[in-house]
Amino acid sequence: MSEYTTISFKKEFVRDVEAYIEDEPFGSAKEFAKHLLVREMEAEGAITDEEARRIGRKLEELGYVQ
Repeated sequence: MSEYTTISFKKEFVRDVEAYIEDEPFGSAKEFAKHLLVREMEAEGAITDEEARRIGRKLEELGYVQ
C-alpha cells in the first residue's frame, strides 16, 4: 500500500496554475506539479539540493508555499 503526504499551496497560486494549464493535457494542478517534478528529477543537469532549498525558501517568501 502506498502512503501519501500533502503539499499545500495558496489557493490563489493553484488558480493561477489551473489557468496556465487550461489548454494542456493535465487534469489538475496536482498532475501538472507531479509532471514537472518528475521531469526535473530525471533531467540531466538537474538542480542541486541547495538550489532546491533556495527555490523552496523563495516560494515561501512569496507566500506560495506554507
